[in-house]
Amino acid sequence: MSMNERLGRLLFIVPYVAQRDGVPLRELADKLGVTPKQIEADLDLLCMVGQPPLTPDHLIDIYVEDDVVYVELDQSLSRPPPLTHEEARALVLGAKLVGEQGGLGQELEHVLDKIVALLNPVDQEAVRTLAKRISVWQDAPSHPQAVLRGAIGRSHEVELEYYSVSSDRVKNYRLQPLALITHSGVAYLVALDIDAEHHEKLFRLDRMGTVSATQKQFVPPDEIDLEKFRTSKLYFGTTDDFTAEVHFAPAVATRAAEYFAKKDCKWRKDGSVVVRVSTSSPAWLARWVLPFGLDAEVLGPPQSRKALAELCNEAVAAYARK
Repeated sequence: MSMNERLGRLLFIVPYVAQRDGVPLRELADKLGVTPKQIEADLDLLCMVGQPPLTPDHLIDIYVEDDVVYVELDQSLSRPPPLTHEEARALVLGAKLVGEQGGLGQELEHVLDKIVALLNPVDQEAVRTLAKRISVWQDAPSHPQAVLRGAIGRSHEVELEYYSVSSDRVKNYRLQPLALITHSGVAYLVALDIDAEHHEKLFRLDRMGTVSATQKQFVPPDEIDLEKFRTSKLYFGTTDDFTAEVHFAPAVATRAAEYFAKKDCKWRKDGSVVVRVSTSSPAWLARWVLPFGLDAEVLGPPQSRKALAELCNEAVAAYARK
């Protein structure tokens, strides 16, 4: 669930509920294509929205009783805000950027048409001209996010190229896409890896290459637990984690030690330091150490020294080519 999609829901909920004498929670969730639990999370956020000084009587009073959502607006919030022509133009153009991503395209366009109709002829023409130039790059038909959205909606398997940090290589995957989520401002795909016994995995959209949807359909799980991703940490240690030791020369010891806890640093009499690094990726460790040049040495384990040696050999071979 992207931030743009949530913004679309928040912009929709208040006026939609305010115009009705209560809306059942399930009806609102079905209208927006999300779960009741996600609507409840949106309502918790809307309860903190209002106007300065943000005292209780200046906040949106939105609540749920007997599984029905109600909204009571402060009088100043219920009056249509007076907009200048410049503000109206900005509002229309900004809304066009998020409308489709919020899933409210037709309803939002109807509201925008009413606003444009109130503008003078010069501003109307300016809005129409600029609106034709607006496009959201994520909505381009060939963009990975657009392809994935369609595949998720139709339950079609996808094939994609993906840069794996753990191996420092681009790999090809066959996936069953389940959902798009955003965590800490980064967009991820939740999918089942077909070639890894259908294990659930996360894939960052900014590390994807070519993405193509196949015609092969799959049956998605009855329920997808996306709540487990609403945590401050998205990734945790795995059974593949290991501890490596890296020696840093005196020239870089202080700078290198700043990245680690004191308990993980063992200082030597010559001013150098040996640090303990926990990771699951020898390739990541090698790439992290290489910028220190001859001032750093991986002492162990053997697979980490091997990964570093392979990267160095690849670099030598690359520079040797004419």
